[in-house]
Amino acid sequence: MIDPNEVERYRLPPEENREIFRERIVPHLLEQRVPQKTPTVVFLVGQPGAGKSRVTEMVATVLDQHGGFVDVDSDLYKPYHPAYDALMARDDTLMAAYTRADGRAWMAQAEEYVRTHRLHAIIQETSQNASAVQDKMLAYRTAGARVEALFMGVPQAMSNQGIVNRYLEQLADRGQGRLTVQSNADESYRGILDLADRLDDSAPVHLVSIYRRGETKPRYSNTTDRSGDWANPPNLRQALEAERAQPWTTAESETFVATQLRLRKACHGLGPEWPERLARIEQQAAPLLTPAAARQLAPVRPSPAAARSRSTTVRRRPPDGPGAAPGTQPDRSAPRHGSEEGPDHRRGRSR
Repeated sequence: MIDPNEVERYRLPPEENREIFRERIVPHLLEQRVPQKTPTVVFLVGQPGAGKSRVTEMVATVLDQHGGFVDVDSDLYKPYHPAYDALMARDDTLMAAYTRADGRAWMAQAEEYVRTHRLHAIIQETSQNASAVQDKMLAYRTAGARVEALFMGVPQAMSNQGIVNRYLEQLADRGQGRLTVQSNADESYRGILDLADRLDDSAPVHLVSIYRRGETKPRYSNTTDRSGDWANPPNLRQALEAERAQPWTTAESETFVATQLRLRKACHGLGPEWPERLARIEQQAAPLLTPAAARQLAPVRPSPAAARSRSTTVRRRPPDGPGAAPGTQPDRSAPRHGSEEGPDHRRGRSR
């Protein structure tokens, strides 16, 4: 459980937060970029675990050829929190909650830096607060940037599996990992639809697109015309819902099942909450999987002998005598502080 008092205890005083931003984050992550007459700011919108890396790399390749860019992502800033290493060592599942406020404050300062210095940027956005995201998009546009919003059309089962898979990979690699709070992921999944509605209604960006996981060609796209209105009838929310509900291909289904079966083994012994978490993911995936793939995830029924071996019911031995049944035996990995380059984030381009 997340203790609100503990959350407040780890929140840094405002001046210390700003000092860390000026003295560490700016030199390590924000400097060395070329100011632009018309900077391009790309909001990459997706819930945690949606698999944004392919689209991010596509955009990064273009922006790197035109002066570089700032990767605006609160996850890149959290390792600068003085208590980050201790929190990761004590309870990696709570680190995100305890450093979230300062990470968000650093992200807001980074965005102001980007606007002031007219830099290209990629902004990783989960849209837990759609109204705030809409306001940020408008602020960049008002500041003279070209603003694009690229959405990930990824169903909840796939992104929730991505959260677990990433965490367990980090755990195996480093002995610790960053686990997204599930309620935050759920809030993001809903908030993205809210943001889609707002963009359909107000057009605060120049371009919207929807990408499926692992693809570099959009499934949906719309642009604004010279008057600032959508060139085509706005249909972002409906297109996003359609992509989320799209039945999976055989390849997608097989990949999901193979990963899920591997996660079942990897979660063994980690605690009772993990099988339950995986079971919820499988329930979310059931309507989207091919029938053959769904059968591979069907719960395995224990044999009668195995069921008896796990039973807590006390059985009396049947009396000896004619017709009596004979008695039977039942079958029996974190970022580091202290280097001149800053924390080792293990992710992000920060070019």
